Amino acid sequence: MPKNSKDKDIAEVVSKKCSGCQACVGECPVGCIDIVDGVAKITAEKCIGCGKCVMICPSDAILFDKPVKKKAVKTAEVKESAIAQYQGVAVFIEVKEGVAADVSWELVGKGRELAHKLNTKVMGFLVGHNVKKIASAAISYGCDSVYVMDNPAFEVYVSRVYGTALTELCKQVKPEIFLIGASPLGRDLSSVIATKLQTGLTADCTGLDIDTQEKLLMMTRPTFGGNIMATIYCRNHRPQMSTVRPKVFKMPKSDSTRAGEIVPFNYEAQADPLIKILETIKIDAANAIDITHAEVLVVLGKGASESKHFPMFEELASLLGGSIACSRPLVEAGLLPYVRQVGQTGKTVAPKLYIGIGVSGAVQHMVGINGSEKVIAINNDKNAQMVQVADYSIVGDYAVIIPELIKGLKARVPNFLIQGAK
Repeated sequence: MPKNSKDKDIAEVVSKKCSGCQACVGECPVGCIDIVDGVAKITAEKCIGCGKCVMICPSDAILFDKPVKKKAVKTAEVKESAIAQYQGVAVFIEVKEGVAADVSWELVGKGRELAHKLNTKVMGFLVGHNVKKIASAAISYGCDSVYVMDNPAFEVYVSRVYGTALTELCKQVKPEIFLIGASPLGRDLSSVIATKLQTGLTADCTGLDIDTQEKLLMMTRPTFGGNIMATIYCRNHRPQMSTVRPKVFKMPKSDSTRAGEIVPFNYEAQADPLIKILETIKIDAANAIDITHAEVLVVLGKGASESKHFPMFEELASLLGGSIACSRPLVEAGLLPYVRQVGQTGKTVAPKLYIGIGVSGAVQHMVGINGSEKVIAINNDKNAQMVQVADYSIVGDYAVIIPELIKGLKARVPNFLIQGAK
């Protein structure tokens, strides 16, 4: 083993194996390693013989015979006996202005599928004030039991107040899976709860399933800018937490004959002393745009960004009783507002009919339309991804195709429907 002038054993680089990845450069505590001509070079007089470069090298290109004490990796492993105490699939029932969010019922429906594979029950976690009717609705949509925290302090959402209450509920009930809608409220709340419980949280999932061998929740979401789909596990912590966007899963049917248990959970809610609600600004629901509820969407892509054609697109959407939406490039160009954007960084939609005009079909966009029942693509590029995956594709110039579609619709749609279209 080579030594330096201080008689210290030093590491040696096998140049043929070295890939020049620089991992050892960043790991060396004394800065004695440099990359020269694509190969790591160790300055012998600076080397202290710690051996850290040997442990980090992915190519086994560094030799060091002296025994190295590896750092003990600190993990927060939970014993199997402790994990076994967690049972059931819990769903947060989000309430806003006395109305339950649709995404909550969508997650209850998915929760039933997951619970069936685990042979367990579905629980609703409901926080609010005067929510008795919503608790009953949770039973009809698929919950076996609903834990209710009804208190005037929960009438208006405050993250710390809600987060502390639900954290305590999780500690008492111990669900193995906890699902929350990825609404603005849900995204804020889920991070508070996961932090307090010191568990993992996979955000904006597009798929949930159960690994039947390990009995773990498989949480799938886009990663690396939406270019690949990653499936994430939470092995050592409970509950396994996930947020899911609205419209990713289908809305289950309500069954008023279902039987279930409504369990009042006594929790002394304390109003947050740092926050006082001075005024609540209500959204004008009559004029608000919500493309997530549209049954028909005419979606404009980068290839349909000429504003002179927008009246034509509006007419097509109007005849179909739908709305105009778009992909990200049109929002970035200032042609349409963000509330109209579909995709990973926009809204997830599930219309009965999706018509994509000039939409290329990038992964980030496809994630947002996964729940669409029928997809029609209009594009002059026959090799576009959207053309390949659509149920029906029309290849050609949309400026020629759409007027013909409008003409055909006017000839077929009853006059009263055309007049009533907005």
